[in-house]
Parts: sequence; C-alpha cells; structure tokens
Amino acid sequence: MGIPLVASERHDHGGRPLEILHYPDRSLILLGGIPGAGKSTLLNRLYGLTGSETDTVRTGGGVRVVDSQQSRNRLTPWLRRLPYPAWRWVVHVLHYLRVATALRSGDPVIVHETGTRRIVRVLLGTYCRLVGVPVHLVLIDADPWEARRGQIARGRMVTSRSFRTHERRWRRLIGACTRGPGRAMPGARSLVVLDRRRAGRLGGIRFGGSGAPVPQGPALRVLTCPGLYGAALLAPL
Repeated sequence: MGIPLVASERHDHGGRPLEILHYPDRSLILLGGIPGAGKSTLLNRLYGLTGSETDTVRTGGGVRVVDSQQSRNRLTPWLRRLPYPAWRWVVHVLHYLRVATALRSGDPVIVHETGTRRIVRVLLGTYCRLVGVPVHLVLIDADPWEARRGQIARGRMVTSRSFRTHERRWRRLIGACTRGPGRAMPGARSLVVLDRRRAGRLGGIRFGGSGAPVPQGPALRVLTCPGLYGAALLAPL
C-alpha cells in the first residue's frame, strides 16, 4: 500500500501547488538517501533543522525528528580530541537509543537515515513491529554525481570509499523497492521514492487520520543510469 502525494493549499513561488505526504498519527517515517541526496535540505525546509541541534527535535506539530548528527553534536565536546572513526559507533548507539525513546513517546517520528545498511532496516523494522508502530519509507533517489555535489555544498563530505559503499548498497535497496515496501524494509507499510526535483516540491509531511493509502505499484522512480554507480571518479579524502 502506498501513501499518495496530493496537492495542497500551499504553492511555490511560481504559483504551482506543492505536494503533501499524509500518514497516520503514530508512524515512523524513515527518510533515506545516500549522503548528499538532499535529506538534510528537506528537513531544514520543512522543520527548520540546521544541523547544529544536539537533541531530538520536537516540532510545534508534535513530530519528533531524529538525526544522527544530533548525537554527534552532543558527543563532540567530550570526544573531539579523538579521530571520529574511533567513536562513530558511540554516535550510532546514541542515535538508535534516541529513536527508540522517540517511538515510546507515541508521537509521529521521522528518522534521518541513509537506509543503506540492511541490518539497521531489519532491526528498526523489527522493533517497530514489537512496539506496534507502522513504518513508512520516503527515499530520495539522487544521482550519485548530484549527491556528491550536495555534500560539497553543505560542507560535509564522507570519504570516497564510504560513498562508494553507500552507492552499492543503495542500488540494492532501490532494486528491492521495485518489489514492494516490505522487501525494502521488513514491515514497511508504504513506499515513496522521489528524485531530487520531486523532493524539492514536497510541501510537507502531515500526520492524522488513516493516511488514505492507495495501491501503489513499483517505485515512483528507479535510476535509469546504473552505470554511474562505481564509475564516479572521486578524489580520495
């Protein structure tokens, strides 16, 4: 079952109606995409997140937004003398503890997550099933060249090796998406795949009511240029 994109009363500067995603009240939205795909840009536009937050953000509408950058920012004053790879795992542990805490609140939860690690999708999907929270996927399927430029623009770049790993895993995830949300993430109720342009036209993510799900076929967009994966010439960092 899919969640429809519907026109809203909000319009862009050209007068065109923006699109809104609707979900049930108690839901977890996994906002996924390779580094630089545009996840942080979307959260900044919809919720005013700047990337400098140190705690889970609770919006005025009662939505909890959890980003691993929040955990990294919280830990940096104590661990900054160490190389980040040595304490990355601590960031991940704190991040997923915060996700679990947000889910227990009963509020809608949006998790900023690449989505490329299958073990994370399995564990998160399993936990949500145990606590009775439905999972919905919103994936930004960015061309790897665009994503790399996005990293440069925001001033936060992952290493070339890490980026290629994310690319390979993302390609597998997108392939699974064409077979339905449950194949992409265990227990997922819906799947929306957006390119960067369509993500830029997303005017909001709203919660309330049943979410009016409609039947949905394959992913809205699958990259038609898979040759770009692994062929990107990236300078070592």
